[in-house]
Amino acid sequence: MSTGDHGQAPSPTGDGHEVRQRPEETAERLLTWWQRALRWIAWLTFLGLAVWNSQSVSFGPREFLALFAAIGISVWCMAKPLGGPKVDLSGLAAHLLGAFVSRTNWALVIVGALLTIAGVGACGAIVYDLSTGRATVADVATDIGVFIEGWIIGLIVPTYDAELENTHAYALFILIVPGLLLLYFNLVPFFKRGSEFQIHPDGSVSVRRGDSSEPLMEYQYATVTADGTSIGFTPPPDGPPPVTLPQDRVFSREYGVRLKPKVSAEFFRRLTRKLG
Repeated sequence: MSTGDHGQAPSPTGDGHEVRQRPEETAERLLTWWQRALRWIAWLTFLGLAVWNSQSVSFGPREFLALFAAIGISVWCMAKPLGGPKVDLSGLAAHLLGAFVSRTNWALVIVGALLTIAGVGACGAIVYDLSTGRATVADVATDIGVFIEGWIIGLIVPTYDAELENTHAYALFILIVPGLLLLYFNLVPFFKRGSEFQIHPDGSVSVRRGDSSEPLMEYQYATVTADGTSIGFTPPPDGPPPVTLPQDRVFSREYGVRLKPKVSAEFFRRLTRKLG
């Protein structure tokens, strides 16, 4: 049987499962928990200062200091990770061993929420000003054009003062689009995260239900579908309860590395292949 990897194919057991082997360690290292916490604290501190002084048209010394500190800490964490060795779960050579659970990228969720709030605020300002007569459609269009023009020129010529604070910032309504997209793509895996599952050395799979784990009897299910977000085991009418396993943003509890959706799909395809 060809595995498409650089290691040897796992040997089958008597029940059709494949004996797993410990994933191979690489020369790369992972971040420790306190490095991750330090990075979160640095960026949240900068964000808090920026919001606290949002009435100012530019960053002050504290905001710049917090920004430089957050950037420096992030660069240091990437350049000098102090955690354990990183293992290779990019292919079937890793043999997928241990517990796997879905995780949410809360940093992108926060960014998406902030962008959405800014976009909704701008939309509310446009509706309010139009409904009260404080602005016309032409005024809104002009304000948007001035804001976009000044913002682009400011990016090209950093010394240019576009005086964006003198506009109503109606153009910020566009932020609702990337904000909602970030929320959608990062919260869908959260709501469809499924159950934690564990792959045992003999190739069998158990699924966590509450505080206990139950073996996954794949032969009891009629169909198995994977859509890149989750893997669903659908039973026949008189079968066991359905099972949903995560497939997007799945991480190994033991090794802290991400499992690619196509690798998990290939594993379960091999697991259920004997069912036809």
